[in-house]
Amino acid sequence: MPRRLPRLDIHFAAQVTSAQSLVGRLETAMVQPQDGTSQRLRVGDIELAYELAFLRVFMAWEVLLEGAFLRFMCGFMHSNGQEPLAAGKAYQPTISDAETYLLNGRQYLLWHNPTHVINRAGGFFSNSRFELILASAQHRVEHFATVRHRIAHSQKDAAAKFDTVSMLLAGKRYMGSRPGRFLRDWQVGINPPQRWFASICLELESLSHQICA
Repeated sequence: MPRRLPRLDIHFAAQVTSAQSLVGRLETAMVQPQDGTSQRLRVGDIELAYELAFLRVFMAWEVLLEGAFLRFMCGFMHSNGQEPLAAGKAYQPTISDAETYLLNGRQYLLWHNPTHVINRAGGFFSNSRFELILASAQHRVEHFATVRHRIAHSQKDAAAKFDTVSMLLAGKRYMGSRPGRFLRDWQVGINPPQRWFASICLELESLSHQICA
């Protein structure tokens, strides 16, 4: 009998909670300093913490996508059964075999770009739920990946693309094209108030639950 996909989303949620706890503690230290903490913490420090926390969350998101994908290649089941195979494909006997098949001689594959992941799924599965879930949020995840890319890279292209995304999401650009300023900023029209970092985490968590349910 095919094995059930493990709850990778629960592990992902734990990574999100850890990252949110980090920035939450720092925010508290800014407002309620103890033992001279206020003299050491600056707004720039908090913004950097948001960037690092977001990078940690997005890395965990990529790990979840890869882990689920490889297991679906092995015939692991979700609540609707196994992912249907594309013509000429066969379920792989082990996760290691699935990884070798997918790499096809390459050292690694990237998982941050949802378009690439969707195309990857389309090459092995036929109208899979995994593919459909990602496709339903493709543009949103692409925006989040652009934020991740800006944190990891300092090129002008990364900054320009981040500025475009911040305009699409928040309706404004941020000084220095700093992702931390965007992630710490409050969303407009959200009640109760919610920062962009928390909002993005919630969206990724929701997608992870859909994938692994």
